[in-house]
Amino acid sequence: MPEVPGLASRNLPGMMHALRDTGKRTAGWLVSRAVPQYRFENGLFILAHMRCGSTALSNILCSRPDISGYGEAHVRYEGRADLGQLALNQMRRGGWELQASHLFDKILHSRYDSAVPPEFFTARAIFLVRRPGDAILSIVRLFCRLGKNEYRTQDEAADYYIERLTALEALWHRFPAERRIGLTHEALVRDPERALAAISAGLELQPPLVNRYASLAASRRGGGGDPLKSGQFTRIERLRHELPADALLDLAGSRAEECEELYLRLYRLFTGRESTALRKVHP
Repeated sequence: MPEVPGLASRNLPGMMHALRDTGKRTAGWLVSRAVPQYRFENGLFILAHMRCGSTALSNILCSRPDISGYGEAHVRYEGRADLGQLALNQMRRGGWELQASHLFDKILHSRYDSAVPPEFFTARAIFLVRRPGDAILSIVRLFCRLGKNEYRTQDEAADYYIERLTALEALWHRFPAERRIGLTHEALVRDPERALAAISAGLELQPPLVNRYASLAASRRGGGGDPLKSGQFTRIERLRHELPADALLDLAGSRAEECEELYLRLYRLFTGRESTALRKVHP
């Protein structure tokens, strides 16, 4: 078949991307086989959505020597080889601890956890959600400040919020009760010490988590976490007053009610778990 002029050059970017992706996956496979602890049962994940306090909680976790990570690594989990890819991302970003017993990532987008293998659910998972009005408005403000074209309107951010909370609800049911814990942004900021104690007890983390951290540079750039305020703090600051009512949204149709219902369903799942430690976290 004769070569079509210009066809190879037009396909070259796609071919190069495919080759890079194949190389990364191959390297990830090799790393996952070379280090015995790179198994999902040693994984520790925050499963959440944007603007819910996940960066601060990630900083708490990743300040420990037994947890290797820095924030959101943007790895799509389809098999054990992707844990090797996670480790490679951490090496490149300065968040890797070779001797750590837990490999950490936070996942805020369903493209990364929509095709997870059954072994994924042997990991430990911390679910974290925020009230819809506050979360959606915060997403819009963030992307406006960053000058990005994503999530420019409340409706665009609400689409993301609805999809993500629907995915989180499905993921929650697939984890064994003893390998998951859920809490709200409000519970985390109202009493951080109590929330961290509940996470430690619920997921059997020893020694227990303490409310202090060093914010890694990798958590503030390249989509690793909050690029605006994370570096200004060394702990989760306790809320010193009652939160105002959830912000009102200007959404088409009944979408505001849909957001609220999804949030309340997850709230009920989290607070209804058979764990005294967890129930004490929530109002």
